[in-house]
Amino acid sequence: MTLLVAKNLQIQFKTKKGIITAVRDVSFSVESGETLGVVGESGCGKSITNMALMGLLPDNAIVTADTLSFNGVDLLSLNEKGWQDIRGGQMGMIFQDPMNSLNPCYTVEQQINEVLEIHCPEMTKEQRAEKILSLLVDVGIPAPKERLSAYPHELSGGMSQRVMIAMAIACNPKLLIADEPTTALDVTVQQQILELLEKLQNDHGMSVIFVSHDLSVVKDITKKIQVMYAGEIIESGITKTIISNPEHPYTKGLLDSIPSFHDTKDDVLFSIPGLVPDLHSRPKGCQFEGRCFNKKDDCSSSWPTITQKDDRVLRCHYPLK
Repeated sequence: MTLLVAKNLQIQFKTKKGIITAVRDVSFSVESGETLGVVGESGCGKSITNMALMGLLPDNAIVTADTLSFNGVDLLSLNEKGWQDIRGGQMGMIFQDPMNSLNPCYTVEQQINEVLEIHCPEMTKEQRAEKILSLLVDVGIPAPKERLSAYPHELSGGMSQRVMIAMAIACNPKLLIADEPTTALDVTVQQQILELLEKLQNDHGMSVIFVSHDLSVVKDITKKIQVMYAGEIIESGITKTIISNPEHPYTKGLLDSIPSFHDTKDDVLFSIPGLVPDLHSRPKGCQFEGRCFNKKDDCSSSWPTITQKDDRVLRCHYPLK
């Protein structure tokens, strides 16, 4: 069953310099119980896309789409009350910096309890208390009873992220959006969080959108992957296929810049030259043309359209073979 559908999603912002288009022509879907990886460098539109799915963009945002639906509900038609019913209940989100996402003035118990009070009003105070303790156990918080009264500044980065995960899954959401949940954590804790998310996804059968800038992080935990650049999906498909045989030069560049994908220590890491184009003055043609090692003359004048072959979607005039 298809849980989430986005067709031709476009996100623009009203600014003093005029309207800028941050995300354009983005189409994807998420099946029930599926994990989708979203990869790309900073500023490519990953987080903005997911904030649009949650209805959390600022007032100057303009979101349009041919279709943007979640569990059969048209997200573009929702008012604030409608968003509140879905956000935090049917759809949960883990933010990339837990230390700034948790309220420093409230204890762990108070913050999780607030989620349950809003989205599970049928629960009694005793049931909520039992559920909160159960959630802390589920996400692997050591000495969970003692942590109930802890404030965010008393927690490590890893424990703060586990509390965020507990809040996100408190109401058994159908979709969990993990927005770079391991970025601020050391490597050991990173792996623990990845394993935890995979376990929770399997236990609860929820769908997951896992956002990262690192292909090596998502390669083992996602079934499908989409690579974004300058607010566009430039390649998507089955994760193992994309990683073993990238066809877009940008995807190839990302893989070549990751040490774990190199066979020997003597290999020189690849660095993609140049910078992401300014969204105020997008190039007329391919957005990656100025940094591409495989470009031809017409790449600068013609915007590549989306093509699909088997399970792979590609936006490139001259894909790699």
